[in-house]
Amino acid sequence: MKLEVKGLQSGYGKVTILHGVDLVAEPGEITCVLGPNGAGKSTLMKTIAGHLPVSGGDVLLDGRSVAALGPLDTVRAGIGYVAQEQNTFAKMSVRDNLLASALAFEGTDALIAETYRRFPILKERSYQLASTLSGGERQTLAIANALLASPRLLILDEPTAGLAPIFVDQIIAWITELSQKGMSVVWVVEQNPEKILKISRTTWMLDAGRNRETLPSRDLLEPGRLEEMLLQEH
Repeated sequence: MKLEVKGLQSGYGKVTILHGVDLVAEPGEITCVLGPNGAGKSTLMKTIAGHLPVSGGDVLLDGRSVAALGPLDTVRAGIGYVAQEQNTFAKMSVRDNLLASALAFEGTDALIAETYRRFPILKERSYQLASTLSGGERQTLAIANALLASPRLLILDEPTAGLAPIFVDQIIAWITELSQKGMSVVWVVEQNPEKILKISRTTWMLDAGRNRETLPSRDLLEPGRLEEMLLQEH
């Protein structure tokens, strides 16, 4: 599934955060979004996923506009979204989290069985409250929730923040496998950038709610290049 964001404007109430942002994510590729704090990265992800209204521009999936869709219809259109924060139901068990995420789809038992096969740790923690999981386990649950609907585009808003290296490597391995099977991935990167840039094709730099630069991710792996881009003033 190809994602095209064209001149996107969005924000919170009367406060505009995105001022005409463009973004393209191709099928089977991992596309990174980088930028300093306040650049609008999370706002962009929330808007694409239907959690914030579009006030200008468009969001296209395989050429079809989804800019007017809410969160549930966006999921049905093929978008999976892992938010940066509050991305699980903390007071519900792991199994109930998965059940809630699968409610709108047929074959709930089969979907959850497949999730347990893919993420054995979740089967082990099936009746444990999400709030009692470790950070890595909680992010695993958030990713599993997003994958239940078999999305063709996966949006990740910094899913490795604060995680132990073993979980960082596991998440990177999972997402790499998904992209190799044809899924489009948009990944907001703040921590572990070098690891993620290595598996990414293209990086879009944002600053103050606007596009700054688009370049091959490999270019940012050159010594000092990433720091230069993130510290550069515009």
